[in-house]
Formats: sequence, structure tokens, C-alpha cells
Amino acid sequence: MNLIFGLPPFARRVRGRKNGKQTTNQTTMEHTSMKMKYIQLVTLAASTMAATVLLAGCATSGYKQADKTGAGIAQFRDEIVKGKAAVDATMKSLSDVAATANTDPRKAFEQYSKDVANLESTAARIRKSAQDMKDQGQAYFDQWEQQMAQVNNPEIRSLAEERKARLKESFESIKQYTGPLKAQFDPWMSDLKDLQLYLSNDLTIAGVEAAKGLFVKTQNGGLEVQKSMDGLVAELNTIAATITPAKAQ
Repeated sequence: MNLIFGLPPFARRVRGRKNGKQTTNQTTMEHTSMKMKYIQLVTLAASTMAATVLLAGCATSGYKQADKTGAGIAQFRDEIVKGKAAVDATMKSLSDVAATANTDPRKAFEQYSKDVANLESTAARIRKSAQDMKDQGQAYFDQWEQQMAQVNNPEIRSLAEERKARLKESFESIKQYTGPLKAQFDPWMSDLKDLQLYLSNDLTIAGVEAAKGLFVKTQNGGLEVQKSMDGLVAELNTIAATITPAKAQ
């Protein structure tokens, strides 16, 4: 009998086919296992990266929202400054009406009418920017509260809550200035419009002379409105510096 390594030829061929099939199966299983490990590694890396980005976003989004709040305060402040300039222009044109009553008050009155309209539109922009600022501030403090709920360290959480309460109190102190300003401005604006209607029907020397007391009252009211605006602007500057991080020029 022809034997190779103690096996007959037929047995050797069968054993060879069997060993070849086992080797192929084993190689396939190894490739599959390696592929699964690779997929697991890629998935783990992606999950880690996503978690890192998420945590980084949570860590930085707070001051970004504070910057938005500061920008809202700055926008409101700028509108107040424009409002003060509009008050100045309106009082000047009203004075010009009185000064030109004996010559020709028509041009001065037309300017006064334009200034009243501009002041009214400026007041509308001020109200809108005030609401935008309020919304930004509320979003800032709401987000801060949500993020602090995730803090485990009780000392850090207590410190954050204390700081948030102080900043929120400072932010809400704006109402102490906007409330009185609105109470002054609204009736004063109404007087300006009423005076405009009066003059549009009686721009004579006698008509202007008869309204001289209203002119003085309106001028004094405008000065009081401007004082309140100055106080509000100063407060807004202080609060913006308190809420937003420093940024040297």
C-alpha cells in the first residue's frame, strides 16, 4: 500500500479537502471578528467625540448667551441715546416755532411735525429693543439654571446659584429706570402731538402766544425725560459690564 505519513492516498485527499475547508472557515471567522472589532472601535470613537463636543458646548454656551444678553443691553442703550437726540431735536424745533411766530413759523412748524414723527418711531424702536433685551436676559438665566442642575459638586452649585441670583437682580434693576421713564415719556409725547394739532390749526401770532405756557411746560418735560434717559444709560452700561466677560480692545 502506498502510504504517505501513514495515510492511504484517498484518505490523504479527503483529509486535505477537510483541512482546506476548516482553514477557509477559520480565516473567514477571523476576518469577521476583526471587522466587528473595527466597527466597535469606530463607534466608540464617534461616541466619544460626540460626547466631547456636547460637553464643550455646554461649557461655553453660557458665556455666549451672556454675550448675546450684553449685545441686547448695548442695542437698547444705543436706542435710548438716539431717543435723547430725538427729544433734543423736537424741543429745538418747538422753540423755533415760538421764535419765528412774528415772522414766518411755517418752516419751523413743518420741522417740528417731522421731529415729532421721528421721535414717535424712535420710541417704538426703543420699546422693541427693550423687549429683545428682556428676552435675551430671560434665555440667559434659564439656560444657566438648566446647566447648573447638572453640576454634582454642591459647593460649586451653591456658588453658581448665588451668582445667578445677584446678576439676575442687577438685570431686573433696569425696571427701576424704565418704569419711571415710561411714566414720564408717554404723557409728554401725548402733549407734543396735541400741541402739534393745535398749532396746525392756529399758527398765528396770537395762537402761538396763547400757547406759550404749554411751550414752557413741554420744554421742561423734555428736560426731565432726558435726565431719566441719562440715568438709564448709566445703569445699562453698569449692568452690561457686570454680565458679560471682559474683552480688552
